[in-house]
Amino acid sequence: MNPNIVNAKFYSTLLLITFISGWVVLSEGFTFTVTDPPKSAPCQQALTYQLGDIDSRFDVSEQELIEVLKEVETLWSSALGRNVLNFSESGNVSVNLIYSKEQQLTDAERQFSNRIKAKEQQEETARRVFDQLSKRYKEKEQEVRQTLSTYNKTASTYDDLANKWDGKEANTEIIDKFNKLEQQLKNIDEDLKQEKQNLASLRERTNAKTEQLNTLIKEHNNLIEEYNNRFSKPRKFDQGQYVKRGENQAVNIYQFGSRAQLKTVLAHEMGHALGLDHVDNPKSIMHKMMDAQNMANLQLTEEDISVLKKQCNM
Repeated sequence: MNPNIVNAKFYSTLLLITFISGWVVLSEGFTFTVTDPPKSAPCQQALTYQLGDIDSRFDVSEQELIEVLKEVETLWSSALGRNVLNFSESGNVSVNLIYSKEQQLTDAERQFSNRIKAKEQQEETARRVFDQLSKRYKEKEQEVRQTLSTYNKTASTYDDLANKWDGKEANTEIIDKFNKLEQQLKNIDEDLKQEKQNLASLRERTNAKTEQLNTLIKEHNNLIEEYNNRFSKPRKFDQGQYVKRGENQAVNIYQFGSRAQLKTVLAHEMGHALGLDHVDNPKSIMHKMMDAQNMANLQLTEEDISVLKKQCNM
C-alpha cells in the first residue's frame, strides 16, 4: 500500500493590537499497512499476542500499553460475543512500538505546539490587562470631560453675573454669590488637574501594555511562522504495520500523537492480524486511512463487524 500524504497542524498568524485570530488544526490522515493478512478464522480460537520491543522514548509504560490493548480486545470481541484476542506472554503476535523519524517529528511538533500555547496564554493575559486598562482610560476620560463641562458651566455663570453687575455697586448677597462661584471654580480646577494627572498616568500604563502586547503578538507570530515552516508541509509515512513472515507475526507501531490514536492504530493492525481486509467506510476502523474515525469514542462500524463475521464464516 502506498503511504498517504499527511497535512500537519497549521497555525494562522495574529493581528496586532485589535484582533487575535486562533490557530486552525487541519485534519490529519495516516495510512495503515498490512503484509499478507492471515486467512485462518479467528473464531475457533482467540488470537494471542505479547508485548515485544517497547521503545522508552514513546513515554508509554508496558502497563499502559496492555490497558490499551485490553480495550482493543473488548472492541473486537464484542462483535462476536466471544474473545477473539487474548494477551499472553508467549502470544503469537508481537506488539512493538518502534520509535521512528516520524515519531521524533511528532514529539518535536508537540513540544513546539506547547511553546505556542504558552505564548498564547501570555498574550491572552496581557490582552485582558490591556482591555481593563483601556476600559478604565475611557471611563476616566469621560470623567475629565464631565468635570471640564462643569467648570465651563460654572465659569459661564460667573461671567454672566459679572457682566450683569459690571459698573454697579453689588450688595452683600451678590458678593457672596461671587465668592461662592469663585470657590467652586477653584475646587473644580483642582479636581480637574488631579483627574488630568491620573488620566495621563493611566494613558502611560495603557501604552506600555499596548507595547508589551504587540511584542507578545510578534513573538507569537514568529513561533507560528517557524512552526508552519517546520511542520505544516505534507509528509508521507505509515503509522502502523502488520507483518507476517513465516510463523512470525508482528504489529509494529511507528507513530501516534495521543492515546486515542494509539488505540485506533492498534485496533486496525490487530484487525489485520485477525485476517481482516480494508473496508470502504472511512469511519470504520478497518478503513485504510486513520482520519474520519471517532477516536474519542472508538466503535466498530457495521462494515467492521461484517468483515469480521465474514472471516468467521458467520
